[in-house]
Amino acid sequence: MSVLQELATALGYAFVRQALLAAVVVGTVCAVMGSFLLVRRWALLGDAISHAVLPGVALAFLLGWPYVVGALVTGLLTALGIGVVERHTRLKQDAAMGLLFITAFALGLAIISRIRSPVDLFHVLFGNVLAVSRGDLVLTAVSGAVVVGTIALLYKELLLWAFDPVMAESVGLPVRRLHYLMLLLTSLTIVAALQAVGIVLVVAMLIAPPATAAMFSDRLHRLILGAVLVGVLTAVTGFWLAYVLDIASGATMVLVGAGLFAVAALFAPRRGVVVRALRRRRAAAQARLDDYLKALFAEDARATSVAVLAARVRDSAEGAIAVVRQLARLGLVTETPEGVRLTPAGRRAAAQRVRTHRLWERFLVDRAGMPWDQVHQAADRLEHVAPRRLTEELARTVGPQATDPHGAPIPTAEGEVARPAEEHLLSELQPEQAGTVTRVEDEDPEVLRLLEATGLVPGRRVRLVRAEPDGVRVAVGDGEIAIPRRVARSVYVMPGR
Repeated sequence: MSVLQELATALGYAFVRQALLAAVVVGTVCAVMGSFLLVRRWALLGDAISHAVLPGVALAFLLGWPYVVGALVTGLLTALGIGVVERHTRLKQDAAMGLLFITAFALGLAIISRIRSPVDLFHVLFGNVLAVSRGDLVLTAVSGAVVVGTIALLYKELLLWAFDPVMAESVGLPVRRLHYLMLLLTSLTIVAALQAVGIVLVVAMLIAPPATAAMFSDRLHRLILGAVLVGVLTAVTGFWLAYVLDIASGATMVLVGAGLFAVAALFAPRRGVVVRALRRRRAAAQARLDDYLKALFAEDARATSVAVLAARVRDSAEGAIAVVRQLARLGLVTETPEGVRLTPAGRRAAAQRVRTHRLWERFLVDRAGMPWDQVHQAADRLEHVAPRRLTEELARTVGPQATDPHGAPIPTAEGEVARPAEEHLLSELQPEQAGTVTRVEDEDPEVLRLLEATGLVPGRRVRLVRAEPDGVRVAVGDGEIAIPRRVARSVYVMPGR
C-alpha cells in the first residue's frame, strides 16, 4: 500500500481526522504566540508556565472541574508569582522562573501520585494527539481562536510593546495590562496544546517554529506567517509519523520541529551556517584576488615577478602562483618572461579596488575622526564587505580629494591616477638633497605614529643631511632628526626646491 493510499485509509477514521485538525490548530496557535515569546525573549517563561499548569490539571481532575480551569489558574498564579519574587527578593527573573516552575511541577507530580485519579500522567506530560476527543478538539479550537483573535485585534499595540515597552508606555499604551494579557494568552495557548504535545514538550512547539522562521525574516508579521507555516508543517508531519511509526505524537512533533530548525540553521539563505561559511570563503578568495590586483597596480606598468608579488601580499610562492593563474584565466593579468603585468581590464579593476580603499581611508580620517595610523586595516575590511556601488556615493561624501590621508593619489572613476613625475624613497636621497614628502606607506601603524610625531607627513619640506649607519638624518623645519632606515624606506619624496 502506497503512502497516499495509507493516508486516505487513515483519514476515513474520525479520530484521525480529529487528531489532524487538532495538530493544525496547535501548530498555528503555538506559532503565533511563540513569535511574541521569541521577540520578547520569554521562551523560559513559556517553559515555566507549561510546567506550572500540572498541579492545576491534577486538582481539576480531583475536584471534577474542566482541566482548562485548573491549568489557567495555576499558570497565571505562577506568572504572577514570578513577578512578585523578582520584585521583592534579590533574585533575577531567570532564577525566579526556575524556582517557581520546578516547585509547581513537583507539586503536580505529588498530587497525581496520591489521588489515584484517571489522569494518565504520560499523556499529560508528553501528549497524545491521536487520543484527542471531540470535546478536546472544541476546547483547542476555542482557546486557539481566542489567542489568535486577541493578537489580531491588538497587533499594533502588541508589536510596539514587544519591541520597545518604554516607547509603548510613553505613547500611553497600558503596558502593564498588555503584559498580563500576554501571560494569560500564553497560559491559554499551553492549555490548547496540552492534549497534543503535553506539558513537557509544549515549549518546543512554542519556540521551534518561530525560531525556524526567524532564520528567514526580520519583520514580525512575516515571522508570524512563516512560523505558522512551519508550525502546521511540524504538527501535521509529526502527527503522520507518529501514526505510521506508532510512537509518541508529542515527541515526534517536537523532533520534526527541531529537525526543520536544524535544516534552516544550516541552509537559510542569509543566516544559515553553511551559507555564511560559503559566503565568507568566497569573500576571502575575492579579497585575496583584490590584494594581488592592488599590489600589481602599485607597480604601475612594470612587470613583477611572482616572488616579489608574493612578498608584497605576504603569501606563499605556491599561493601566489595559484592566484596569478586565476587572474590570468579572468583576463586580468598576463604572464611574460619578465614577470606578471596587468592587462587593460586588470588595470581598470585594480584602479577601482585602490580607489575604494583610499576613499574609505579618506572618509575614516575626515568624517569619522580616526587617526591615520588606524585606518588602513579598517578600510581594508570595509572595501571587501561594503557593496561596490557605494564607492561613488563615498566619493561624493568625501568631496574632491586628490589623495588619501597618507598622500597616495586616489584614482578617478575612470581608473586614471595622477602619479608624481619623479618620486624617490627618503633613504635614496643624496646628502643635502631637498624635496617634498609626497606620500608614506600606510600599513605599519608604528611607523605612521613615528612619522606623525616627527612631522614627516605629506606636503612637508625635508632635506637629507647625511646617511648614518642605521638610518638617515634629515632636516625638518628648523631642526634635524635621526630616522631609522626602516622608517626612511616608508617615505616618498619628490626632489626639488
